[in-house]
Amino acid sequence: MVKTIPLFDSTEIIPLPHVLVVDDENGPRQALRMLLKEDYTVHLAPNVPSAIDILHQAPIELVITDLRMPKQTGVDLLRETKALRPEIQVIILTGYGQLETAVKAVEYGAFTYMEKPFDNAVMLDMVHAGLERYREERDRRALEQLALEANRFETLGRVVTGMMHDLGTPLTVLGSQLEMLTMTPGRDDVPQRLATMQTQVRHCNEMVRSTMNFIRSNTQGACALRLNAVIDACMEVAAPLFREDKVEPVLHLDAGLPEISGDLVSLRQAVLNLLANACQAMETWEGTREIHLSSRAADGGVCLTIEDTGPGVPPALRERIFETFFTTKGKSGTGLGLSVVRNVMHRHGGAVRLERGELGGAKFALYFPAMPE
Repeated sequence: MVKTIPLFDSTEIIPLPHVLVVDDENGPRQALRMLLKEDYTVHLAPNVPSAIDILHQAPIELVITDLRMPKQTGVDLLRETKALRPEIQVIILTGYGQLETAVKAVEYGAFTYMEKPFDNAVMLDMVHAGLERYREERDRRALEQLALEANRFETLGRVVTGMMHDLGTPLTVLGSQLEMLTMTPGRDDVPQRLATMQTQVRHCNEMVRSTMNFIRSNTQGACALRLNAVIDACMEVAAPLFREDKVEPVLHLDAGLPEISGDLVSLRQAVLNLLANACQAMETWEGTREIHLSSRAADGGVCLTIEDTGPGVPPALRERIFETFFTTKGKSGTGLGLSVVRNVMHRHGGAVRLERGELGGAKFALYFPAMPE
């Protein structure tokens, strides 16, 4: 009888979730390791610096940390963890008399807190629930990133379409000038016509450069930014949209604003979305077509308002316009624009609001926290 030897093992190996336990006392660390080791890959750290090193090296999904530790506390670790990877869930362990601080930690983003000594069955339930929350948050952020990229290309399509439309004018001028020079090469005004052609070529180059800068931009992470500089960059990119839809931009910018911390690409995307929406809202509008952009200091930060003179947002839709995939444009809309604006502002610690305007149309306000001094 011939024995058949399988060429490979068809059993799929599923990696265990990674859990980090942080406590300055070895006994509690080891107790949690024994409790969790059957179902999870457990990492141990005696203090916050060691825990941060592990967070940089291992795919941690959940942290269990003691609240009170020498030098740096569990709240310090919570802040560092959320700054590094916001989707990681944190369970705070607290002793007698620390309940108020533990409740504060939940406000800072902890998944939950548990008083010591804890019940093992409850701890296992909390770990399981925390890992479920981690997966939900990870998937949500991945979908947000996909929506951001999809929306960026949607806006890019409008920008490129506008640029192609605008290129028609200088190319027509170039064609007519070349035709005249070809037909009558000995004309007296050749130098003037060549100068006109050079001007139109520079105009074409500027339009292409602006669009290529938009295409090549990649997210670089947070850095110090001037809100007015973000607005100026958006105005340059959106110029073809304004011309195509016969919209007049009006700027009211405060020159003395504090800096904000943010990612230029995603912030520019948020502003461009609002500008594009305003232009689309006024495509068939027979009244005045203006978009007013105003920047000002507000509540310890800065605020940008974008208000148009179009038909505005119907009251029945005001509560839904920031929902992902909600659109009033039928098949021509993706429903990503305003949800991307909301998510970008949330990531920057700010907010976007639909406010009551004075020009008859829609008014959106973007609120940014100022950079810490």
